Amino acid sequence: MKSLLRTPNPLLSLSSLLLCLMLLAAQGALADTAGDKKRAQLAGVKRVAVIPPFFGTDTLSKGRPQGEPNDSKPAASGAAANKETSLTYLRKLQAHVDEALPQQLAQRTPFTVIPAVETAQALKDLKLTPEKLFENDGMMQGSHFALPVADTVRALASRLHADAVLLGTLDEPRRTNGHYYIDFGGINYQSSHVRCKAGYFVLLADGSEVLHDYLEVMHPLTRIGEHEYLLADWLEAEDLVINDLMDELTRYTPKKSG
Repeated sequence: MKSLLRTPNPLLSLSSLLLCLMLLAAQGALADTAGDKKRAQLAGVKRVAVIPPFFGTDTLSKGRPQGEPNDSKPAASGAAANKETSLTYLRKLQAHVDEALPQQLAQRTPFTVIPAVETAQALKDLKLTPEKLFENDGMMQGSHFALPVADTVRALASRLHADAVLLGTLDEPRRTNGHYYIDFGGINYQSSHVRCKAGYFVLLADGSEVLHDYLEVMHPLTRIGEHEYLLADWLEAEDLVINDLMDELTRYTPKKSG
């Protein structure tokens, strides 16, 4: 009676290994080609317009407009107070990213960042908002970020004499409390943390896309005694997202002199 166990064929194993190595080499070559294309596209870029990022949800638009007087209203409490605090945090996060993104771009790349006042005036002249530069007015579909509208971005770039436009959408930050969970390794514990996500795009003046990057950062939640530093943690997490974006972008940009 013949044995049901077969001796491994060394030639077959060697062929499988060689095939894997060839596939890896082909994948690496493809990645190098894509990187070289991005470098070529960005080589001639000098002036970049940075569009203020915004949250791709309707939470802020449904909340009380920023700066609306409420002295005549009684102080909020409970759920209403928590909602007002969340809206305040979202506004502060959006304003922080709006300031930090062009600063980091100017510091870490050789590009000249077009002043924010010029970009704001161009948007006004064209009757545009940052949201109008995206499909679906920049609103996310579930967890998917909206994509830029190339024709609209091209019109703005022409108005600003920009070589490229950097624009992005933010997802609302999330907080996760510490908890135990079970997986194949047994019982584990995940510490409290905050999570920030964003989608950023770089388009050339002709509307062609050079880069799109979907980023996510988890940051430990800081708690000292009974006090939490939620806003500070969210600000730091957004800074990490911007830093990750710059790390990716500078892979394809000329070195900054000086």
